[in-house]
Amino acid sequence: MPPHTIFFSGRSEINSMTEAKIIIDTLRYGELLKTIDRSGWALSGVKSERTESVAEHSYGSVISSIIIAQYLKSRDTPINIEKVVIMATLHDLPESITGDIAKTEKFLENPENVRAKDFAEKKAIESIINPLGAPFEEFLDIWYEFNQGESLESRVVKGADIIDMLLHARSLEISGISPKKLHQFFKSSKSLIDSIAIEVVSEIYNMLFYEHELEARALNIILE
Repeated sequence: MPPHTIFFSGRSEINSMTEAKIIIDTLRYGELLKTIDRSGWALSGVKSERTESVAEHSYGSVISSIIIAQYLKSRDTPINIEKVVIMATLHDLPESITGDIAKTEKFLENPENVRAKDFAEKKAIESIINPLGAPFEEFLDIWYEFNQGESLESRVVKGADIIDMLLHARSLEISGISPKKLHQFFKSSKSLIDSIAIEVVSEIYNMLFYEHELEARALNIILE
């Protein structure tokens, strides 16, 4: 008999303990994100005293998503903020299994890489959410919606994901990292921001890019 059943004689209590165990097991995937470093910075040659974990980036993406979504709502744009919050919170959870696969220019050149990454992340999120049962099927649907990137909510979260990355890049520049090393992050984000097609997201991107350019000029660095 499993140890936790000793203290419970009723079936419902045993089921409740089993469900609690499943929930704890699921929450541990979130805990794992705290231990997985974001790989893109290191691959670009950025050496920082403090690395950024996937969990830190995910939190930044959630905050950015909430702020952008609430701004849009205040401008009478119909948007489901609850869905945005769930989507932003879940969007990187598969990386607790797959690790952080950096989408470098070389990586993106091969469509097969992108398909393989999408497939691996889909299988990962399903293995995380499915044990929770029917009440959580909505979470999978929300993650699929994010991955498709067509709805306003998914575009908000994808935009927030990029904005948080660039905010961190700016923090690295302020800490002394050369803008030249970080320029690829700003440059490669332009087409993604354009495809998201949300005015306020584009404005935030343009302002961060301008700050990045000013930083480079102040250091007499020529950006490609």
